[in-house]
Amino acid sequence: MMCMGLLVLMGVAVLFGGSTERALKSGTFTQLDVQILDSKTLKIEHNGGDPLTFGESTSIYLQHNGIEYEISPDPPVVLEVANNMKLSLPEGVELKDGDSAIILIKNERKNKTIYRKELILNPSD
Repeated sequence: MMCMGLLVLMGVAVLFGGSTERALKSGTFTQLDVQILDSKTLKIEHNGGDPLTFGESTSIYLQHNGIEYEISPDPPVVLEVANNMKLSLPEGVELKDGDSAIILIKNERKNKTIYRKELILNPSD
């Protein structure tokens, strides 16, 4: 019965863009929303779970055209629940209408992916 409840919870997390991996040591799910704001900027919003320290124990990667780029902030930034941050894409990387990219957020200490999402830049209206 408990196993069924966990499967339902994981399914709901996937449907709403959350990570299916457990966040750090707390056992809670990390709920993040990542969006492409324009061809050169990402927005990451923390909607639930433990704070994440980007640039220290947690790194952000962008996979585009078969190349993986680390786009973690420098200096490190702690992202708390209900806060967001914007990151510029690496020099020379620009997403055009219809392009897709995969965003990965990894806990480097545990070598675990805590968030993965494919993003598609929608054509302008």
